[in-house]
Amino acid sequence: MESGPYIYAVAIGSLGVIQLVTHNFVTGLLPVPPGLPLRMVWVYLSGILLVGTAIGIFIRRRRQPAAVFAGLLFTLFLLAVQLPKLIASTSSPDAWTTVFETVMLASGGFIIAAFLPDVYPDRPRWRHTLAALGVISRYLFALSLVVFAVLHYIYASYIQSLVPSWLPGAVVWTWLVFAGFVLSAFSLFTRWQMRLASMALGCMYLIWVLILHAPRALHKLTVEPEWSSLCIALCAGGIAFSIALGIYQREEAVAGGS
Repeated sequence: MESGPYIYAVAIGSLGVIQLVTHNFVTGLLPVPPGLPLRMVWVYLSGILLVGTAIGIFIRRRRQPAAVFAGLLFTLFLLAVQLPKLIASTSSPDAWTTVFETVMLASGGFIIAAFLPDVYPDRPRWRHTLAALGVISRYLFALSLVVFAVLHYIYASYIQSLVPSWLPGAVVWTWLVFAGFVLSAFSLFTRWQMRLASMALGCMYLIWVLILHAPRALHKLTVEPEWSSLCIALCAGGIAFSIALGIYQREEAVAGGS
């Protein structure tokens, strides 16, 4: 649970490394048009920013600002790249997936920043702003889960094809994942059993990483989308564990003050 912010940092840093190694935007997450002026400058700049932000989350006195910057960076990606593509192709499941994966990544930065130690204790407005962003981001994270659940329902047959062949009961696992998304979103919206639901969701994402994404990525070492999909799933798991950590810290603070 305490590893949540670090898992998030490793995942977003890895996305940056992928860009620097492939000399291209992460194709699934950043569908930037080929004709973008100064394209390579933006590729390297965004890659360096992702890596630098990830490193900042590991540095004690930089963790909170780095997490806020991660949220702002992914929000910029959302507004500049993903939303225009979704508006242009509202019937595309890939566009919906990309938008709400980015919403999830952006919300994760603000969720993590909201419970980290305050770097500006003499500025109450900073703390209040982060607290509000944390709550809004929790709802956006839950909304992302709802969208993913709907996409799983509509494209259930495709999801079943992704289940490893050695794992029996592809239909059962597909609908268990659907139920996991729905129940986790319900918990986050209603605040009912949030800590338990967040822990379960984080474990579900990490299981995906271990049995689905990692084997696929290792089997296709030079296929960038496999590695970026792994990083996004890892990031989502880190966010879920971070939500559980934030709730635990709040419960401990209440218990200590009573």
